[in-house]
Amino acid sequence: MISNDELGFNLLKKKILDRTGVDCSKYKDNYLKRRIALRIKAIGIDPSYTGYYRFLEKNPSEYDTLLDGITINVSEFFRDVDTFNAVKKEVMPQLLAEKTKRKSRILRIWSAGCSIGEEPYTIGIILYEKLGPTLNEFVISIQATDIDGKALSAAKAGIYDAEALKKIDKSRISKYFDSVDGNDKYRIKDKVKHFVRFQKHDLISGKKFSHFDLIFCRNVMIYFGRELQSRLLLDFYDALNDGGYLIIGRTETMTGEAKDKFVCVNTRERIYKKNSKNS
Repeated sequence: MISNDELGFNLLKKKILDRTGVDCSKYKDNYLKRRIALRIKAIGIDPSYTGYYRFLEKNPSEYDTLLDGITINVSEFFRDVDTFNAVKKEVMPQLLAEKTKRKSRILRIWSAGCSIGEEPYTIGIILYEKLGPTLNEFVISIQATDIDGKALSAAKAGIYDAEALKKIDKSRISKYFDSVDGNDKYRIKDKVKHFVRFQKHDLISGKKFSHFDLIFCRNVMIYFGRELQSRLLLDFYDALNDGGYLIIGRTETMTGEAKDKFVCVNTRERIYKKNSKNS
């Protein structure tokens, strides 16, 4: 058990920021302490923040291992399948109708905290199925961002274990994936892959984005404190086009000023529409 040494903890956070550029203050302290405690236990060193500080000084490769633990990449294709069904049946028809009304053929989507790519590729599959023969009539862009460089490298490769595809039926697998090494691994087909552009990006300190029709940021804000959650939601509001949609995780909630800037259109799946009256 690590002693409750707040000074040592704060010094450790500063050391990580100075060395890696990752601002640990954006994460909830309790979450961060749990991740550090797991590393200290795994290494088997003095159970204190000071002890871990000294270990980092002597073993710089530990930074990569720690950051891998902090930026957990837990995902799969069609994670929370009901959410994606709602996107396909409720959100996409509204967006496409609005595009037709405005005579626009540009569709821009952002997968924030994309991990190793399952979410943005799932979005690509949905677009492929929803648009069908009209697909080529649209200019489609899926911007996929994450703070974890290793995860992004895996996402760009687009190769996945069979376990990641467990929620996809066989007909979909054959349509959107190529088998690699027998049936153990699968590669996403280029017809889906070409929609997605991956980029390393820090949601809190990175540059601000704009002009998106749909933003996914699911199961990311749970690691942030309430103040940063509120700030991030306002950033998403600014990044959306009028009438655009934001989808957050099922255990996440709208907070702060953003409560009045979004209209909830699906409570269970946490789907919100930008309230244009506040634009």
